[in-house]
Amino acid sequence: MQVINISKEELRRFLVVYQGLYTNNTFIGEEGIKKFIERVGCIQYDPLNIVGRNADLVIQSRIEDYDPVMLEDLLYNKRELIDGWDKMMSIYSAKDWPYFKRVRDERKKEVENVLKNRNSLDAINYVEPVKEFIQKNGSTIPSEIDLGSVEKGRWGHGKLSSATMDYMWNSGELGVKEKKNTQKKYDLIERLLPSEILYESEPFQNDEEFYKWYVKRRIGSIGAYWDRSGEGWLGNYISNKTLRQRVLNGLVDEGELVLIRVENLKETFYLRKEDISILNYSTSINRSNVKFLAPLDNLIWDRKLTRDIFDFEYTWEVYKPIDKRKYGYYVLPVLYGDRIVARFEPELHRGNKPLVIKNWWWEDNFEVTNDCIDSVKEALDKFCKYLKADGIPKDSFNKINRI
Repeated sequence: MQVINISKEELRRFLVVYQGLYTNNTFIGEEGIKKFIERVGCIQYDPLNIVGRNADLVIQSRIEDYDPVMLEDLLYNKRELIDGWDKMMSIYSAKDWPYFKRVRDERKKEVENVLKNRNSLDAINYVEPVKEFIQKNGSTIPSEIDLGSVEKGRWGHGKLSSATMDYMWNSGELGVKEKKNTQKKYDLIERLLPSEILYESEPFQNDEEFYKWYVKRRIGSIGAYWDRSGEGWLGNYISNKTLRQRVLNGLVDEGELVLIRVENLKETFYLRKEDISILNYSTSINRSNVKFLAPLDNLIWDRKLTRDIFDFEYTWEVYKPIDKRKYGYYVLPVLYGDRIVARFEPELHRGNKPLVIKNWWWEDNFEVTNDCIDSVKEALDKFCKYLKADGIPKDSFNKINRI
């Protein structure tokens, strides 16, 4: 059994390097998006759009000159990526579709239970009529099919068609043809995925093989991860701590995972054997790029891990009442080299209007330098380019200066 002893700083640097956040050229263009997602397995999807959706914010911090059209192209034209369920609602490689059969089966059961609890289980009875409608009329949104309504409060949209099509999407009978803002347009999955992927047999002979694949994949979503329960272990199967620990032990015994002991931390961390080379490489890197992180970025999925490794307390406060927020509605962490040194709240951005920064907070324990300010301004120029924003007002820059 291989055990590697490292400092907290070394682990922090590895995570940043592994996630492609140290330089501007680890991942390049559309091919870079695919390679990044292949490395981390998935990126989390959230429809809220203040300065881009969560997936866009994740990718813009890795891909130089990223344009959201690139992600749309890979999802809905080239079909090399797909909307699916992993940690939560996520985007992953379409090639992984056969691997997720067990997850889709489990999601189907979960949605059935939700419908039952909301007295809307009859939505399942409309699966065949919905299939027939789409077969005849092509891709559609739920509002184009009138199946009647459910009683107020029993389903978020109040329409049986929404409940039925969501159920069919979770179970894998429908896929997302395209999205109009937050609205999904569905089509039959066989019209969206190539047959060699759609009809490929599940690659696992039994549950245990699947568990091993899924646990190892999830560690790769972050880079290295600990054995304690946390947001990084959300999802079907692997949220079960007893099952997860058994699988982790087995993967260590087989040499698929390496144990990491981090100085001054009691938790045991796990690293995929194929990522040892990145760990060795990352120890010699010392760069000071600035990156703006998505609220649900893989690097900070686990808020306790973020606190213990990066000394940064972060809560996404979009669901908190205004009087309960410490910072703001939609706040982005600011990564400088291998440290998270600040956070800022942008105003809602649309079109090409200037990007307005409502508030900027430096961490109390960070000494702000002219070099850091220059790096932040350079990063903001790139962020404006990603947003197609017409620069940043002077008073927004004034919020950043603290020397």
